[in-house]
Amino acid sequence: MMSLLLLGCQPPQSTTTSAVEIQHGLVIAHTNDLHAHFLPEPAPWLNGSPAVGGFEAIDAHLRALRQGGDVLYLDAGDVLTGTPLMEFSDRGVEGGAMLSFLDAVGCDGFALGNHEFDRGFEHTAQFVAASPVPVLSANLQDASGAPIFDGLLASKVYEVSGVRVGVIGLTTPSLARLTTGATAAHINILRPEEAVAPLIETLAVDADILVALTHLGIEGDRALAEAAPELDLIVGGHSHSSIHPSEKVGSTWIVQAGSYGRQLGVLRMTLKDGRIAVLDGVLQDLTLDDLPVPPGAAVTALSEKWQGAIEARYGRPLGRVADDILRGEGESPMGRLAAEIVRQAAGADVGIMNAGGLRADILAGGLTVGDLYEVFPFSNEIITFRVSGASLVRMLLRSVARQRADHSPLQLAGVQYSWRLRLDAPELVSATVSGAALDLDAIYTVATNSYVAEQWKYNLGVEPDPISLTGMTVLEAAVKHAEATVLLSSPQTSAVQQVE
Repeated sequence: MMSLLLLGCQPPQSTTTSAVEIQHGLVIAHTNDLHAHFLPEPAPWLNGSPAVGGFEAIDAHLRALRQGGDVLYLDAGDVLTGTPLMEFSDRGVEGGAMLSFLDAVGCDGFALGNHEFDRGFEHTAQFVAASPVPVLSANLQDASGAPIFDGLLASKVYEVSGVRVGVIGLTTPSLARLTTGATAAHINILRPEEAVAPLIETLAVDADILVALTHLGIEGDRALAEAAPELDLIVGGHSHSSIHPSEKVGSTWIVQAGSYGRQLGVLRMTLKDGRIAVLDGVLQDLTLDDLPVPPGAAVTALSEKWQGAIEARYGRPLGRVADDILRGEGESPMGRLAAEIVRQAAGADVGIMNAGGLRADILAGGLTVGDLYEVFPFSNEIITFRVSGASLVRMLLRSVARQRADHSPLQLAGVQYSWRLRLDAPELVSATVSGAALDLDAIYTVATNSYVAEQWKYNLGVEPDPISLTGMTVLEAAVKHAEATVLLSSPQTSAVQQVE
């Protein structure tokens, strides 16, 4: 339900093309940020746009690795939200099919990511309870200091090839602003270094090697490595980073394997005196035409079952797309289209979307409901509020300041403006709303989604009060927009321009 600002989410670069035979020593395989992607998808960043990813490919590579001995397979969280698989119940919980997939490929544990909370606190509790795979997070506690959910583990010790591996789970401390206030009210979020300190001391007795399985993002992982040098390895997620070669901060190795199950990280290491003496890490591009062994029948059956269910419910064609509509680091064609969709749906002067709420690109060609679902997978409702022209200017300049600080700016429709730097701060040069000069004293109607409105301090800087509900989700509005459009395209003119 909530969306997330993602850093470094460009398509992964190819790092290897074939599986490497198992070597003697400890082997850890890892993924992160699967986001309910269970099928292969075109990879336009690779020659010929081959199909990449999916659980069948993950299973095939894990099976090949296991032919040489034990393998510890860990996932660093955000297994939920991203495809229509979320809309089906399995194991008694929405999105539970991801648990079935992880179980079928032999996942040994996954960290609790922020998107596991998208459907509310009770849903997350049900998801953890339904999981046949251990779920880890040490820094999410209730008021008494206990884990927030029954069955949630702070840490777990695994024995792999005679090595005792102590794994500590961690969730991003930004969770409070990445979910609803109602969900955050249940959770006491510890700083990662505060949560790991007592566990490191305990696990030093029970484990030969210490691993943090984190959903913090690469910058958070680097900070953790500095704060907790006793950690041998950090297997990370959240920033969708393809880290190759493996990074080392002090004596701690840091790895991450992109997103959406398009790559499998494989680590081979030897230990000496309780530390990693040698680490050989690769990122395996999971291309379907390069599988080392066939996938297992159980995983293939699951893939076919859920692919058929999604096609039946979400395969309805909506028309065609003129050209690729892509996301980007700043204001983007996808952002302009999304903002225009919410603006038109609400009959507002200005439309606003957050870049983190856009979860996929739309490629030229045929368009289905399922394609739009992958762009707008959150159940956020379109809302409206009224602001003065002066408040709108503050929102626009704050968006510029955020982009200068390496955060994604607001995605806008109905408003265009130019700005310049004055005394190292952004200054408005000109602005129009619906083609007319912005009036500081006028009142304008703004449409956005419920997440942006609830987290207004972070997203807008201006409190949207009062809020009017439209009763329509962003996805519903996008489907209606596509149905009414012969050839879907994005507004071509950028909403913002920097001038001298």
